[in-house]
Amino acid sequence: MDKSTAVSFGYAKAAGLLSKAFVKDRTHLLFEAESLTELWGLLFNGPAPAVPETILAHQIEEQAFSNFLSQYLFFLNQYDKAPLILTDKLKRYEVENVKEIIGALCSGEKELPHLLDLKDFSKINMKAWPDLAKMTEGTDYEWLKKTPDAKDQQKVEFELDLRLLRENWKAINSCHGDDKEGHLKLFLDEFVIKNIIWALRLKLYYEMTREEIIQNLFYVTDSPDKNDPVAGPAIKILSWDVNKFSDWEKWEFAKYLNPYEPGNMWCIDPVWIERRYIEHQAKTASQIFHRYPMEDVALAAWFKLKSYELTCIRTAVESLRLNINSREAMEAVGVNG
Repeated sequence: MDKSTAVSFGYAKAAGLLSKAFVKDRTHLLFEAESLTELWGLLFNGPAPAVPETILAHQIEEQAFSNFLSQYLFFLNQYDKAPLILTDKLKRYEVENVKEIIGALCSGEKELPHLLDLKDFSKINMKAWPDLAKMTEGTDYEWLKKTPDAKDQQKVEFELDLRLLRENWKAINSCHGDDKEGHLKLFLDEFVIKNIIWALRLKLYYEMTREEIIQNLFYVTDSPDKNDPVAGPAIKILSWDVNKFSDWEKWEFAKYLNPYEPGNMWCIDPVWIERRYIEHQAKTASQIFHRYPMEDVALAAWFKLKSYELTCIRTAVESLRLNINSREAMEAVGVNG
């Protein structure tokens, strides 16, 4: 199909799928299931496989991801040539697979680890295991020629994430008009707050210096500095007192702050911020989906909403498997129980 037809058809189909998705006012249904068998029936409209709970838990997650991937690939296949900004969305899962491969190699594992099945999207040569150079040859990861030392594993994983982030930024800046506006909103809404949460964790839990924290931030320009659209907002707050609410009360993200009661001790809580942000993120994606029905960004917003649904499904599975209170599980994904 030509682009306008593909976008129009895709939007109608995506809207229909979202109406049945477990997001927004339907998310709570995932946490009302009293067993993994019941959750399987809710998600897939059929009897659960007769397997032990541990296996069933994995099968629920795998089936949910497979359905999501099939739906998204269906949309991409409607284009004569799908735009890079949309195909790049799947690379986050490919990067996760690369991390799993590196982790297994660093640990000296003999067998290829269990990876997400990306169907024909992934170009990594799994048959070449454990030769990392051959596995990544001809892919965006061919700079990974040899297994890093265990002490360098985290640096390599950071580099994988950073390269993907900068690819996304470049793709966004090749868009135009309303489409670019929507993609920028989705991108900055996610990665600015993720950087801030990460910076706060490094400051509070690891007691890193300002310089150390900055070197661990994501950025999309030449370096992580105050002028970078992704790193800048996190760098700005590094000098603020984490125990002084007055430093934060007029912050642009103050709506995410943990409550403050005058006269009581207070310390900023990155976990609280993260949970409040997760709730906001889904609402933002939904707004963008409906605001730009004739732009590629509508499908990007659909992808984000369905990714959030996957997170909620995994959380519901874990809460049932580990017997975690459903209210606590819901709070972990920003759902008010």
